[in-house]
Amino acid sequence: MDIKLLEKYRQSSNRALKWLTQKIQLDGSYGQNISDLACYYKSPYLFYISGNIEEANLILMTITTKFLQQNGDFKTSSNLKSENDAFEEYWAYTNGWIALAAQKMGQFDIATKAYQYLKSFFHERNGGFTTNKPYDQSHNVVDVLTTAHLGLAALYFGEIDRAKRAGNLLKKFISIQPALNNGFYLRLDNGGELITDYAKEKEIFYQVSALKPYQAYFMIGYPIAFLGKLYQASNDDSYLDCAKKYLDFALACHENIRKFHFSHKVAWGSAIIANLTQESKYIDFATSILDYFLNIQDTSGAWLKDEPPHVSFDQTAEIAIWLREVSAELIA
Repeated sequence: MDIKLLEKYRQSSNRALKWLTQKIQLDGSYGQNISDLACYYKSPYLFYISGNIEEANLILMTITTKFLQQNGDFKTSSNLKSENDAFEEYWAYTNGWIALAAQKMGQFDIATKAYQYLKSFFHERNGGFTTNKPYDQSHNVVDVLTTAHLGLAALYFGEIDRAKRAGNLLKKFISIQPALNNGFYLRLDNGGELITDYAKEKEIFYQVSALKPYQAYFMIGYPIAFLGKLYQASNDDSYLDCAKKYLDFALACHENIRKFHFSHKVAWGSAIIANLTQESKYIDFATSILDYFLNIQDTSGAWLKDEPPHVSFDQTAEIAIWLREVSAELIA
């Protein structure tokens, strides 16, 4: 792997880190007007893996003070998850990031409380995790993004059997797709059947098209990454084989997948599988996506700087994370 290219990724991540660090106030917030959960939830993870331990703890303290609920949930306010409507739909997504970061950081009081709440999303029969309400509090729909995200959380918390059940559901997902050359359906109903009938305006939540541009490619990227990590934990070849099937689907998608900001998790997943297999096509896929992010980074260090704070802070932290995580996989 080209060490100079990996250094470019690290420098780019450092510029984003500097942009975020300059925003931190004495009270640990990003400022009085930066009050949405979506502006904060990925920051502890980024600061910690970047070696900025004090900032990681400061932001995690702010999250705990401002957003942690009695039941282990995190919300912007008592009646609002986030100004980002997607987090009303994918309720546990923000929580998973916070739980992972707290576990990495050794903040076990926060981590344990957060993870106990996340376990309430586990679908006892299907084996994945429910999308927008804890199990048996809604329609018990499961999806690939939440299942991969909370499956990875299960790995972090040492629950390998629960993680395997999530991985097994991801294997089922790809095995029952009717036409991968057209697209990938993202959700199963309570009975374990693919949901293929949905409102047109909700399509982004239900299918990744292989033919159209500007898809929610991260929905496919997270299962790739999780299955790769599950293979490392279990030494079960079936998880690696499944990850490669998801990755092959991604590689066959519209060429826009290499030049869209929703592709960051695909780069991460591709780098993990490249590390495990040493296949050059996966290295090339990961680096082609990250090269796009280098090209669209604002001179300030942020990404999507002109979007509302709940988007720009969120995406700046996440892209900076994947630049570091991909580098770590490709240099291994």
